[in-house]
Amino acid sequence: MKKLIFVAYSLISVSVFTSCKEALEVEQQPIQGQADAPSIAKISAVIKQGYPTATDIVVVPIDSSKVYGCDFKVNGVAHEATVSANGVILSTYAVKDDTAKTTLPEAIKAYLNTNYTGYKFEKIAVGNDATGAVSYKVLITYKEQSITLLFDATGTLIATFAESKGQEPSKTPKTYTVALADLPANIQRQLSGYSFIGAVIKIDADNTKSYFVSIKKGNVFYELTFDNNEVLIKANEVKLEPQVSDKYLSESDLPQVIKDYISSNYSGWKFEKGLAVSKDSVVSNYIVAISKNEKYTTLTFDGNGKIINVNAPSTALPKVEDKAITSNDLPKVITDYLTKVYTGWSLIKGSVNLKDGIVQSYLLYIAVGTNGYYVYFDKDGQFVAAKRDK
Repeated sequence: MKKLIFVAYSLISVSVFTSCKEALEVEQQPIQGQADAPSIAKISAVIKQGYPTATDIVVVPIDSSKVYGCDFKVNGVAHEATVSANGVILSTYAVKDDTAKTTLPEAIKAYLNTNYTGYKFEKIAVGNDATGAVSYKVLITYKEQSITLLFDATGTLIATFAESKGQEPSKTPKTYTVALADLPANIQRQLSGYSFIGAVIKIDADNTKSYFVSIKKGNVFYELTFDNNEVLIKANEVKLEPQVSDKYLSESDLPQVIKDYISSNYSGWKFEKGLAVSKDSVVSNYIVAISKNEKYTTLTFDGNGKIINVNAPSTALPKVEDKAITSNDLPKVITDYLTKVYTGWSLIKGSVNLKDGIVQSYLLYIAVGTNGYYVYFDKDGQFVAAKRDK
């Protein structure tokens, strides 16, 4: 499975996109002391209404008494929730330490295997957001760092929180999703001109806030982090589809390692054409056509100039193109996956990347109800990744 290319940059220093993680632990950390008795009674009643058998309810304020964090048990299973001061449940999760007993969508497994090779499951929580939609919260350990990832019901990534190495689990924050209108006015102004996808607010133990915001412009997605002062401190640019381009080369443009290979292995052959194939501005292959005594051969090298293929005699260089497709053009493996994961889907726009007429990848934009998704598949129709559009 191919890895997607993520271009990350920091407005403070060049670094990998990080943020503090969302807590999966069932022990709530008080932020501003204990809630007052009326608030405890009100929030507890909200929990009991949704979970009549809930016991051991603990309520603490986590956002200046505007939002409350709740921990409770249902039939012995630990749950956590966030509830607004006016009694609206913002999120609920059943938290399980035994990850082997929790089934995750294949899309989540694929995302983790692709982007966090060698990760270890710590905890998995399955619950609902404020709209009642299914949500998955997964805590993993990757390269000695704890990372929490939120996914929607389809297995599409919503947010990522990576805590600093060595951070004590007991100090992890609570988070909850919000609409655009619920973000501070200053942040809303900074998002002008972009399409809003979603946002998550994180509250640290000292009541310091940070904001994780997903937006898009055109076909490029951005994941932004704002600090407590509503200042943009980090941004992550996500490109679902590698941008494929080609550049014709003269013999002098070829890397020296390729010139040396041809000189050693094809003495007397004449250079005819050269092509550099790039993805996201990084050369992935060099293709060179050479001839001798009216015989032509095409040599393919990797981005480092290592020979990887010798084609049958031909004067034609690869033709790379993107072709529009309809749902009738999709292979069964893709339609089966979409039907299983995105119930009720419809194709809005689709394209297939071809090299000499051979499929290299598929990029689809589909609709599921009022939601839109970009879904990327490899040449064999295997799922690679998805990004929620709205």
